[in-house]
Amino acid sequence: MDEYGYCLLKDALGPNQVDALYSRVLDQLEAEVQIGMNNVMPDKKQLVRFLLNKGQVFRDIVLHQRVHDVIRHVLGKEYLLSAFHAHIAHPGTTTAFHTDQFWMPPPTNERKQTLLKPGSVTRAGNRGHHVGGERAMAPKTIAPAVVCNTMWMLDDFTAENGATLVVPGSHLSGRQPDHDLDSNANWVPATASAGTVLALEGRTWHSTGVNTTKRYRTGLTINFCAPQFRQQENFLLGTLPEVVAEASPELLALMGFKAWQGYGGYENHGQWVKRGEYALGELVPEQHA
Repeated sequence: MDEYGYCLLKDALGPNQVDALYSRVLDQLEAEVQIGMNNVMPDKKQLVRFLLNKGQVFRDIVLHQRVHDVIRHVLGKEYLLSAFHAHIAHPGTTTAFHTDQFWMPPPTNERKQTLLKPGSVTRAGNRGHHVGGERAMAPKTIAPAVVCNTMWMLDDFTAENGATLVVPGSHLSGRQPDHDLDSNANWVPATASAGTVLALEGRTWHSTGVNTTKRYRTGLTINFCAPQFRQQENFLLGTLPEVVAEASPELLALMGFKAWQGYGGYENHGQWVKRGEYALGELVPEQHA
């Protein structure tokens, strides 16, 4: 992870787990398509979002200890669950070079000038472009990794079926990949058998590969971010009540129900927050005789 910006955890899932996850993904996908929830991206990658709600078999893998050993190595002691999706790469997928913390503003230049204001970052304007032009091509300092994402392979990932492409060592470049300028970078497919987990730190250049076969390729992404940053999915609002009620303290903390360093709490809920319990509203003093 330190040298290349990614690593592979073999046999993180057993064959029975892979089969159960695969079956649940396909059933959920078919049912969502039937009601018009057909989340197909421009690169022909299809998503099934918010898997935390969509089966115990998904929730069972969120706290996988081997995976969290890697997440802690990248992010430190505390972090948040950011997103949990299924990714289906259909035949004909195209590449979309990016990093998973495209929204991180670049460091100041040698004159301590801000190249891009944090509130001015956009997905279209920052993802896949050399932000800051030539001034940012070889920065003396770079941002740390504040994201660590995982791809759980439910199929064998091969070069032919669109295995995730990575550029080893790109996490130390200090910039985002550009589709024109970086098309000939050292893009290599992260190939492995079903049951493997690919872990990527947030600065590593990657993309869905091109699926040249006649069959889709399926994986799950469980993504994590440092506690200072906004999660991709809003688990506080979107998670079903029965899922919250049954969640362990560890899972509740990952979802964001535990405040961090004074952030995320309110009034008398300084450490843990609960649904249906609110901060005080407008009050007036009692009239004294």
